[in-house]
Amino acid sequence: MTSTVFTDIDWDKDGKQIGTLNLPHSPDDDAWGVIPFPAASIKNGKGPVVVLTGAVHGDEYEGPIVISELMRNIEAQEVTGQLILLPTFNAPALKAGRRTSPIDQLNLNRVFPGDDYGLPTQQIARYVTDHLFSKANFYIDLHAGGRSLFIQPSAHVVMAEGMPAELIQANARLAEAFGVGITVQTSNMGDYRTSAGYVTFKGIPMLAAEMGMGGWATADSVRATREATHRVLKHTGVLPNIETCPGEKTQWTRIHGTEAYVFAPMDGYFERHFALGDDIQKGQLAGLMHHLNRPNLEPEAVYFQSSGTLYAHGLIGQVRAGQNLAVLIQKVDSPI
Repeated sequence: MTSTVFTDIDWDKDGKQIGTLNLPHSPDDDAWGVIPFPAASIKNGKGPVVVLTGAVHGDEYEGPIVISELMRNIEAQEVTGQLILLPTFNAPALKAGRRTSPIDQLNLNRVFPGDDYGLPTQQIARYVTDHLFSKANFYIDLHAGGRSLFIQPSAHVVMAEGMPAELIQANARLAEAFGVGITVQTSNMGDYRTSAGYVTFKGIPMLAAEMGMGGWATADSVRATREATHRVLKHTGVLPNIETCPGEKTQWTRIHGTEAYVFAPMDGYFERHFALGDDIQKGQLAGLMHHLNRPNLEPEAVYFQSSGTLYAHGLIGQVRAGQNLAVLIQKVDSPI
């Protein structure tokens, strides 16, 4: 059993190739169609292989914009090794402007390593796992907060129990080269079905980033993403001569377990009592849950379960039980 995905790109061929990953798809209105995923390979001899992805979630736009620029502007002679570009990894979600695919309602970043004969989102994950991540020496994944999240611009590295010291150090060097103000060590609440989690367990140095918020893109967020991406690509050696500007010294932080998250205790309407960057103390009031369909009931207080800095929070006022309301980070001295 092998992938049904086919492509006009020869991943082993030198030169610049811009093409498409095609996933056969037979919905109600198309008997013999495909789902197209834009892709590119820019290869020049031996050297590091870097896979760069954007739009893993379809409401995050800085990554696709910057990766599309690289597709247009970088020529093979500027590359040492190979640059593999997937600007719209979750193309159906990007087209719909949604976090998840409208075709199968799956979150691409919760299905790795995927399934060749699963649902479409699982199939494209599996193709990239087997055919692209298998080649990679580095993986860079560009995210943003999307429509549902306000978040501080930051780099992310996966931290899992038992990780080799050399992989931790390689990830740290990527984060320091990326050069944004915050780097977050995260285990994603123990869910390693993300693309970053998968490559980590394969021993591939990785960096993910959150570079925008609110489901829009601004000149500042695109510029910051472009500059940081150029810095980290130069660091890998795949674009040794790309023009860069200095970044910031990053502050290492962590999301310290599930107590760093605040979840809605019930369906209702949340009144926030915090803002990004606030210093938070354990037991501090996070906000009030209002029962606007039962105005005779008093609102219910929601409290923080740990101390830290307010790193991210939801944008939606009407929330359901279990919906994330806020996330805290804590400063740490080093990435180890």
